[in-house]
Amino acid sequence: MNRYSLLFLAIFATNCIYAQSVNHANQLFEEMNYTEAAKVYEDYIAKTGDEDISVLKRAGDSHYYLNENEGALKWYEKLYQIQGEAIEDRYLFRYIQSLRGVENYEESEKLTQDYLDRKNDSEQVENYLAQKKHLDSLNELGSAFNVKNLDINSKYSEFAPAFYGDKVVFSSSQASHNSNKLYVWNKQPYLNLFIAERTKEEGELVNQRQFIPEVASRYHDATVAFSNNLDTIYYTRNSKEKFQPFKEKDNVNNFQIIKGVIKDGGLEETESLPFNSEDYSVGHPTLSDDGDYLFFVSDMPGGYGETDIYVSEIASDGTMGEPQNLGTGINTEGREMFPYFKENTLYFSSDGHYGLGGLDVFSSKITEELEFSLPQNLGKPVNSSKDDFSFIITEDKSEGYMASNRAEGKGDDDIYYFTRECYQYITGTVKDSITGEVIEDASIVLYNKFKEEERQTTSDEDGVYIMAVKCDEISNLVASKENYTSDEREDVASGSEYLDTIKGIDFSLIPYEALIVDDGEEEKIKVDPIFFEFDKSEITPRAEKQLDSVLYVLEEFPDISIKIESHTDARGTDEYNLQLSQRRAEATKKYLLEQGVELHRIISIKGYGEIEIRNHCEDGVYCTEEEHEENRRSDFIIVH
Repeated sequence: MNRYSLLFLAIFATNCIYAQSVNHANQLFEEMNYTEAAKVYEDYIAKTGDEDISVLKRAGDSHYYLNENEGALKWYEKLYQIQGEAIEDRYLFRYIQSLRGVENYEESEKLTQDYLDRKNDSEQVENYLAQKKHLDSLNELGSAFNVKNLDINSKYSEFAPAFYGDKVVFSSSQASHNSNKLYVWNKQPYLNLFIAERTKEEGELVNQRQFIPEVASRYHDATVAFSNNLDTIYYTRNSKEKFQPFKEKDNVNNFQIIKGVIKDGGLEETESLPFNSEDYSVGHPTLSDDGDYLFFVSDMPGGYGETDIYVSEIASDGTMGEPQNLGTGINTEGREMFPYFKENTLYFSSDGHYGLGGLDVFSSKITEELEFSLPQNLGKPVNSSKDDFSFIITEDKSEGYMASNRAEGKGDDDIYYFTRECYQYITGTVKDSITGEVIEDASIVLYNKFKEEERQTTSDEDGVYIMAVKCDEISNLVASKENYTSDEREDVASGSEYLDTIKGIDFSLIPYEALIVDDGEEEKIKVDPIFFEFDKSEITPRAEKQLDSVLYVLEEFPDISIKIESHTDARGTDEYNLQLSQRRAEATKKYLLEQGVELHRIISIKGYGEIEIRNHCEDGVYCTEEEHEENRRSDFIIVH
């Protein structure tokens, strides 16, 4: 055998080895062993330089399903460089999510707009803009939440807290009865349910122990909901006792919801809900406040995304109605998970609505029967660039728990305790009072009852502002902008409901040019003539009304000063009229000073007598009293 034949066989053997390598990676991927699959794909691509589309997708997905944004981004970015506009929607979506996960928001915004252009759905664009504006406002306003990591967290997963009276039941893979068995997806023990007591002051969870041993199976048991009287439980479990996850089905494990009766500390009368299936997953149950509706998550056929939130009505005899998808107002092409219902508000996590990255927590109020308002992001620090989920809150909405896999945590997923101040939002529009056009970048300042500035914001390109105010607070709001007057709204009262929005607190600003007369040489404050009685210099009530306009301009534009120039009619001698007009100028100055105008803002005063007659009423010309009156005036020349 010659050297060329040997070389051929060596190359062939190497190719076979590499083919076996990618086949092995594919097998691991199909088994949802993403940790090992990611390693084999990485090694295969590094050695071969293979940029096959299917390999890049699975390499990225292996990291994506493990919440490893940096690793996923590496391969999705390569995929986008190769495919460009031809990239599939779901991979463009995952690329965007990975960018957000590493906080590259500038690039993710560009691609999000490309994604929406591709969809060509005006409602999606409208929702995106509204949610973005809301989240941007939260970032400017600051958060009403304070979040802290709990001592109970371990290096494993702790998540899905649920209130159980004055205790909390949660899911965890720590100290599990089946900890010798590892879940191939993330190489952690399977989940089990634990119960812990709450400390009143710090919200810590202490004295943890296994919750109802009868619940525990050989595999996952997690995410629970309880009836109001705590005698009925709904929880998520693997649908097969021998865990065999379905392959190539959006990589969602097959789960079902089990209902049971809690009696004497044990579990009885367990049953599988009628809409469970071996063909898709059902899980993450939560009940409405009245217990008449069960909300849950599923990837059943007919949904809008990877996982959607559904609801089933519970009849008086306990039977379950047909599941109803909550629709595109709640569900997206991404993942909607971990619903929680409290006080007519649905809280849930989503990576499809506009957020900070990964799963973010949103809230949506019921507007009609099973109709919901546009979901609103809860902002930082509840949400981060990682997955934030399983949010629950007390009835008074002052505290609660959630979970996150954010970087500063102790383990894979950690439970966090939060407290919350009560805030509402004030919103409105700022407009030009003359043209009616909206005013962008107007400043809106909130003052407390002691006239101290609390916070401020600016109007956006639509003239709209939004500002947070504490509940049950009375505030004054002042809107202003350079070269405009200000506008004040006094005693704006908020209520006591968290996150309610007080709408229609609008402002109207007068532009500077509408208050002046500019003849090309000088600017004058626009006022009707400051009338004086014949042969007198006292300020009349009619004159006071016009001087109020001068006071208004001086107050609204503190950077300007004035020169006062007074005039008489033509009757009388020139010398006498000069003296009379000077007295009138002095009287005008005296009045303005008495009203609080600072002395340095009146640059000069001067009487011009009858030198500058406005009309034809000169010496020897007959005029009516009204025509003479027009010449008895004061002008206010603006000095910048």
